[in-house]
Amino acid sequence: MADKPKLIFVVTEDWYFYSHRRPMIKAAQEEGFDVAVITNVDQHKEAIENLGVKVIPFSFERRSLNPFKALGQVQKLAAIYKEEQPKIVHHIAMKPILLGAIAAWQAQVPCVINAFAGMGYVFNARRPLALLLRFGLLLPFFILLRRKNSWLLMQNRDDLATLKKHCLVVDARARVIRGSGIDLDEYAVQPMSMPSADFICVFAGRMIGIKGLPTLKEAFALLETKAPHVKLKLYGKPDTDNPGSWSLEDLQEWDAHSDNVSYEGHADNMSDVWGTAHVALQVSYGGEGVPKSLLEAASCGRPIIATNVPGCREVVDKGKNGFLIAPYNEEALARTIETLAGDPDLCVSMGKNSRKMVESDMSADSVKAQTAELYRLCLSD
Repeated sequence: MADKPKLIFVVTEDWYFYSHRRPMIKAAQEEGFDVAVITNVDQHKEAIENLGVKVIPFSFERRSLNPFKALGQVQKLAAIYKEEQPKIVHHIAMKPILLGAIAAWQAQVPCVINAFAGMGYVFNARRPLALLLRFGLLLPFFILLRRKNSWLLMQNRDDLATLKKHCLVVDARARVIRGSGIDLDEYAVQPMSMPSADFICVFAGRMIGIKGLPTLKEAFALLETKAPHVKLKLYGKPDTDNPGSWSLEDLQEWDAHSDNVSYEGHADNMSDVWGTAHVALQVSYGGEGVPKSLLEAASCGRPIIATNVPGCREVVDKGKNGFLIAPYNEEALARTIETLAGDPDLCVSMGKNSRKMVESDMSADSVKAQTAELYRLCLSD
């Protein structure tokens, strides 16, 4: 029996791969691929291996801007590709795309998928460093993303339009798959306790500024006296490799000085968390693909309040399953939360519409099917 063709995912963090990419793993395996992942190994190696995936440890040093280290990483990746001989490499997020696409070119990998999970800090932050990095990436991305054997995968059409504006897209080899895929059984509809003593808002995600933490802090300072029954629970951890990360001390101080905010840290079972919530918040300033936390909340039957930025608006049908507000607007956020907190029937009806949206094309089965089609196209190209 001939050996199976190999597909290698390349992603910076093992936890992210395990949390967000299981539908894509299944798609590859069901298409007959032997699957491996190149990633920083922390706590999820065994869990990934239990999925039938070979784990190849690799240090991406996400925060490093040293060009000599980057060149060294390219050579190491190229050596792995030459040894493993994949038919497809599937790069996820900006640094793996940049380094991996160069390495795949060197190693003559037959097919390359470059998947942006949002445009992130580089394309959205206002800091001079982000602007400098963005300018420096345009030429290499122009060369790498337009290669004949290169396919582009985005999570939302706004981000695709951004890359088109910079002439980085070949339309025939670009696809949009909305989100990472949600297991509808794992995130089943949860009954909502309405009304209750407290109205619980939940933000879940990395504790970085671009996710809108300053706006959340200011909005809940406004709500602390005028609507003390409205509470915010924060789930997630700082990301020390991100320049805009809040520290654990920042979060604990916010918690300590607020009567209506609690920092809960990491949660092992987000389905249970959404079962206690009344609304999901995501007031990002940009850079999202499609926030997985919003898909989880929607699948559990929760309304959403989010900013009107790429990625977030993929999960909100305004007025039907939630509200969109302008970024950086703490007063609008506070008013919108009060509106929802004062209308239990609206909460319940919006939650039902959220579930219907996820069931349409954002479920794990839907994402798996769309990914499998992409892999077939790659091999036939």
